[in-house]
Amino acid sequence: MAKKFKVGEDNNDEISQGQISRNETTVSPIAEADTINALPQDENNDPNAIKVTIEDEKTPIVVLFGPPSSGKTMILVRMTRYLRKIGFNVKTVPTFRSSEDEHYKKICDGFNEMITNENAAESTSAISFMLLKVWKKGKPICQILETPGEHCFNPNDKSSNMDFPRYFQSICNNNNRKIFLIVVEPDWRDESHRTNYVQRINQLIHRMGQRDKAIFLYNKVDETPFVIMRGKTNTAEAKKSVSDQYKGIFESFKNTIPIVNFFTPYNCKFVPFSTGDYNKTVNGDNVYEEGPDEYPRELWKTIMSFVRG
Repeated sequence: MAKKFKVGEDNNDEISQGQISRNETTVSPIAEADTINALPQDENNDPNAIKVTIEDEKTPIVVLFGPPSSGKTMILVRMTRYLRKIGFNVKTVPTFRSSEDEHYKKICDGFNEMITNENAAESTSAISFMLLKVWKKGKPICQILETPGEHCFNPNDKSSNMDFPRYFQSICNNNNRKIFLIVVEPDWRDESHRTNYVQRINQLIHRMGQRDKAIFLYNKVDETPFVIMRGKTNTAEAKKSVSDQYKGIFESFKNTIPIVNFFTPYNCKFVPFSTGDYNKTVNGDNVYEEGPDEYPRELWKTIMSFVRG
């Protein structure tokens, strides 16, 4: 028998029966006890010390943007599985971080094992900062960047939300088209946190260039009443719920071009998403079962509409 648990609780939260503990990761070489932190210690202490390199300045970058524990890494896992299933190659980009960064090297070396492991959810705490590249028949399609959630929006530290770290500003300012995948979820924290997150998103908008695009990813839609049947969602009602809970979240994306705004009221996309099911077996193993392909298929279709356009 397997019991459901949820991924994405803070590390210091009490772990109830059926929930996964981020400190229990023992299944992957990239999550070896305390030997690996999300970032090297000096970069944990000072995010402005982080240095990154985007070698490919032509291929669009999909930037996963969301607070800690919003599910960004499992979104990355699910999309990687789906893309490989339909014939794409998804590889880590070793040159994104310094060759002296042993943590990033371990992530790259262990990435394929984590993606294919049924315990993938357990090792996600070791991955919070990496760059992938998606290929098809030897041609680069896009790059996917996951940034640490606390650098996107830290609900527990207002001082950290004054400005984005230097590396993030550098990525925003480079020549690649950026597609920001902004993660929201149902009933997240309280109204004040959601209001502050909307303000943070508005800060992000000011960093976006004319060619950049935004997709709001409504993660964990399977936990809402908006799912009609497997992989099919009442998207209009789901979007309305997000608008009600996150006041003003879409306002900055309103299309102001006359006539055009009648057919396209917002300059952003909204995609419901579910990564799948998470269960704890009676012997204590935490297992992951990917959800319906309809969710990653629709997300990939939306991403590609921006990549091509």
